[in-house]
Amino acid sequence: MQPSGAYDLNVKGSSIEGLWIILVPEGDAKVPMLARAGNGLYLLAFRTGFTARKFTADSRLEGAEPRMVVSSSSKEILTYLARQQASGVLIDYDASTNTYKDAGMVY
Repeated sequence: MQPSGAYDLNVKGSSIEGLWIILVPEGDAKVPMLARAGNGLYLLAFRTGFTARKFTADSRLEGAEPRMVVSSSSKEILTYLARQQASGVLIDYDASTNTYKDAGMVY
C-alpha cells in the first residue's frame, strides 16, 4: 500500500523510468509538462530522446528541456504528479496529428 498522496505510475506494467519527459519553466523551477485531455491532466512522455527532442522543437517551447526519467528523479516526478492530480501518462504524443501511441494510468 502506498503512503497517502503517493502514486505508482506504471505504463503496461513498467515504471516511468527510462521514458523521456519535457521539463518546462514554471516560476524559478522546471516541472514536467502536462497536458489536459477531456477532464484529465496527463504527463507527456516519450519512449526515445529523439521523439522528445522532436516534440520540443516542433512545439517551439521556450526553455523546455527533454530529460530521461531515472530512478533518482522518478520519486520527485511522481510527487509532482500527485500534487497536480494527474490522471495518467500519454506516450509519444504527436501534436501535428493530435494522437498518442500508448497511455497509462496513475495509481
